[in-house]
Amino acid sequence: MAIAGILVQTDAETAEAVWTRLSVDPRIAEVHRAEVPGRMVAVLEAASDRMEQEFKRLAAWDGVLSVDLAYLTYEDELADGGAIKCPPWEPRHRSA
Repeated sequence: MAIAGILVQTDAETAEAVWTRLSVDPRIAEVHRAEVPGRMVAVLEAASDRMEQEFKRLAAWDGVLSVDLAYLTYEDELADGGAIKCPPWEPRHRSA
């Protein structure tokens, strides 16, 4: 299991709804309001090979402007098996 500290930024109109949704999400261990309105700090727990999908899932919520990584730890997986399961590499296509 990987554990990530994330910063979630929302628009002002949906901040309360996003905070409520984060509070009941089973993969969110903790959520706290930041001093800046519309920003929240949360702890996300997921299998390491699902972490990217979890970020995409949260970023797709209505009212979420961004989901940014503050920290990421894989300590449990390293202690248990000595390796980290990661998703296969996929090239990113960017336009100019």
